[in-house]
Amino acid sequence: MINKIIFSISVIGLLFAVSCKKNDSKTATPPRDVTEVRNENNAAIEKFLKTHSYTFSPTATISETVVFTTTSNTAAAIFNNSNLKRLELDVYDANSQRVRHTLYYMILQEGVGTTTTIADSVYVNYKGQLLDLSVFDKTETQSLSYWMDLIGNIVTQRPAGTIKGFREGVALLKSSADNKLSNNTDGTLNAPTDGGIGVFFIPSGLGYFSNTQSKIPAYSPLIFTVRLIATRRADHDHDGKKSIDEIVRDPYGIVTYPDCDAKKDRTYLPDYLDADCK
Repeated sequence: MINKIIFSISVIGLLFAVSCKKNDSKTATPPRDVTEVRNENNAAIEKFLKTHSYTFSPTATISETVVFTTTSNTAAAIFNNSNLKRLELDVYDANSQRVRHTLYYMILQEGVGTTTTIADSVYVNYKGQLLDLSVFDKTETQSLSYWMDLIGNIVTQRPAGTIKGFREGVALLKSSADNKLSNNTDGTLNAPTDGGIGVFFIPSGLGYFSNTQSKIPAYSPLIFTVRLIATRRADHDHDGKKSIDEIVRDPYGIVTYPDCDAKKDRTYLPDYLDADCK
């Protein structure tokens, strides 16, 4: 079955990773301790999972694909649902120490097409919510030309990559069989419904952490419902080698970026952005 969706460019921005902004105020509050926030977020997410159930409608619009409701029935709670899995991911704190975070997730529909990686470009529909179920962003309307670069450009001040929890979650999905959308004569697009669908419960350490976003307070855990429509292997420097093959991801999601000619470059330019490195 196919959903008809009218596309525009107005609802994309919130998902992207943000760079730190300089603050002229001498009284600016420093970020909180990463481990302390991790523990608070994990407790809040688990409380949500133990007190909510969900319904899944794979062919519905993204707003109605997954609907959460409160429940006092322990057996019906998400926390006890066999679909709920966990992914352990590390981030660094202010002292360059690793702090392990838990990304709870549900893959409700794996998808039948191309497998995704954290360095790919993807075309998705998504809905972002806080734990109170308020919606801070959704993409029932998108631009045909819009593709999301999951990893972005790490050497720019505005890298345009997505938050870590989002890209790690999307990388668990496969695209639709056709791996594309089709055009209608009236300017709308047909979005296939056989792509991967997942729900990701993201602690703020894998999200925006201390950065306040529109409708997202600092240190807020996030819920993303994502439908992956299409994916393509990115080659950021157009050297014929896929970007995923020019970075290194360890088992806990820490990504390092090799630089084959670090001694020659005047400024840092990792292999995946440097066409001279193959």
